[in-house]
Amino acid sequence: MVRGDLRAFVHNVVMRRGGKRMMRAFRRYTVLLAWVVLVGVATGCGAIVLHWVLGVIEVVAFGHDETLHPIITYYSSTPRRVVALVVVGFCVAVTWYVLQSRRWGGGPLASVESMVRAQSSAERSPGFVRQGVHALVQIVAVGAGSPVGKEVAPRELGALFAGRIADWGRLPEGTRRTLVASAAAAGLAADYQVPVAGVVFLFEALGLGLSVKNVLVGAFTVGVATATAHLTISDQATYPVVLVQTCWESLALAVLLGVVLAPGALWFRRLLGWAQRGRVTNRSVLWRVPLVFAAVGVVSMVLPEVMGNGRALVQQTFNRAELVGSFTVPALLYTLGLFVAKAVLVVAALRHGSYGGTLTPGVALGASGGFVVAGTLVCVCPWVSGFPLGVTGLLSAAGVLGAAVFLALSMDAPLSSVALVAGFTGQSWGAYVPLAMAVGVAWGVKKLWEAHRARVLAGT
Repeated sequence: MVRGDLRAFVHNVVMRRGGKRMMRAFRRYTVLLAWVVLVGVATGCGAIVLHWVLGVIEVVAFGHDETLHPIITYYSSTPRRVVALVVVGFCVAVTWYVLQSRRWGGGPLASVESMVRAQSSAERSPGFVRQGVHALVQIVAVGAGSPVGKEVAPRELGALFAGRIADWGRLPEGTRRTLVASAAAAGLAADYQVPVAGVVFLFEALGLGLSVKNVLVGAFTVGVATATAHLTISDQATYPVVLVQTCWESLALAVLLGVVLAPGALWFRRLLGWAQRGRVTNRSVLWRVPLVFAAVGVVSMVLPEVMGNGRALVQQTFNRAELVGSFTVPALLYTLGLFVAKAVLVVAALRHGSYGGTLTPGVALGASGGFVVAGTLVCVCPWVSGFPLGVTGLLSAAGVLGAAVFLALSMDAPLSSVALVAGFTGQSWGAYVPLAMAVGVAWGVKKLWEAHRARVLAGT
């Protein structure tokens, strides 16, 4: 009897203490879930606002938005879009100059990386109005035709919201960092409706450490933000294109593109680093930014698809690939001209004071570069058109695979590039093997180049 009472006593004590621990853990994770949902909703709403602003500016500059004409320069008058771009260039130049002046705190505007790092008070809590206006200005510039990407703005806005909400909730430093990084990835996922790619981007490109907690927080934040933004933003593929399938032709093409496009992508990444490190922030932005925007306008008189974040260029490339009758040597040279002009203008814009992303320009350069390589192959070796894939399938696959190669090296994130390109183009599982092959070969070329350069620098 005594032994039974002792066993019952010990059982009650253990269960009581264990129950308290479980209740504390339950309350802690319930509170964290509430903050995650709040951050996800805020990030999704931010993406909706930016999407709406982009549409308004596109209607003003072009007479319609991308939902009506994916190649936004179609059915718009040249004088209208050039004048709109020059006027917007002057306005955003003044705004960026004011935002970086002493009156607004001076110094560089906070980036996603700095907000995640949070090593100083300026990085931890950047001015809310200042950063919010900065995000809006990026979208206004891209909507009017700036050649850089729009994806940085929703990422920065998500990180900004998450930092404020985490500080408001007095969350631990590690949890705060996870939430800010997750919100940045969620902004990208919400804007393009690519939740899987957003989660991959979080752990690879943003460098968040892998743990059960981080995976759950990241996945929930991305999921809530994407679902919230889906109330307004369509989840249809950004670039409608023929599906890439796993076959020997697509695998051979993947190897070819990985080898041929890798050097160009590496040089583009190097130029981007040079431009962003030396970005002008002083008074000269008042004339440099409008001058670059005017240059974009002049080039667009001959190559209209060079305007904007790259969607027009990508869609134009895929459209030409799908119409066999439109594939000619002049079409090949036209796409090559777009490739060169886009690369030069993106670097010039970032160097001379503009802000924006490089993700979608990288996709545009890769798609057009892949088209040029495959088109050249068809011209030099006409017999390849007799393959089961056909000219249309070959050119379309080259655009998709080229985009993944260029994005992987320019962003230094191979897994994210595969997930993003597959999401952007609505690919099925059949595309993942050739995508992985193309990116893997390009990554191998990158490693060989780095090893060669190290030997040269070492003098061996």
